[in-house]
Amino acid sequence: MAEKAQKIVKGGFRATMALIIAIIALIFSIISYQRTGGTIGLEDEIKALQKKTETLKKETIQQVKKLEEKTKKLKQETGEALERLGKTLKLEEARGKK
Repeated sequence: MAEKAQKIVKGGFRATMALIIAIIALIFSIISYQRTGGTIGLEDEIKALQKKTETLKKETIQQVKKLEEKTKKLKQETGEALERLGKTLKLEEARGKK
């Protein structure tokens, strides 16, 4: 009974090779992801877009305020012009009745 028990491993070499190939593929995919921008590039783009959005928001608010001021001014000018027109029409009617 001096036999040595041999351990039989099935697919040991193939499994090891598959694992090595999978790890290499994972490394390549990580490198490719980082080259195309990855999350770092996305974060930078998001920050840049947020800054642009804030700038556009401020500019839009300023433009709206300017438009409101111009609208008020035009309303006032239109009101004054209508008053002058009304007075002129009343004078024309008064002259026509005489």
